[in-house]
Amino acid sequence: MGNAALIIFFAILGMAVFYSTVAYFLIRMISKKAFKRNLDRYQITQIIMLMAIGLMIIQSVRYQSWNMALPALGLLMPLLSLNVSMRRRRESNKVD
Repeated sequence: MGNAALIIFFAILGMAVFYSTVAYFLIRMISKKAFKRNLDRYQITQIIMLMAIGLMIIQSVRYQSWNMALPALGLLMPLLSLNVSMRRRRESNKVD
């Protein structure tokens, strides 16, 4: 039973890494082609996190499991921190 759980864990982890990588490159390509705007990796990470939060909220409403909404709130904290650090980075680049 232990080996099966380990295999499942790595399979889910691999899936998350694969889909995040695909989303990263798709978001970058779409922003360049459709919106004529280059996004940096922080902005792309922010978009991926927003999509993850949206998915968690949709699933919690769909299955009426409000305990699933708590991890979505936990994802909001790093997202807010990312917004603050991006703003500081932009301000420091404007000064130079």
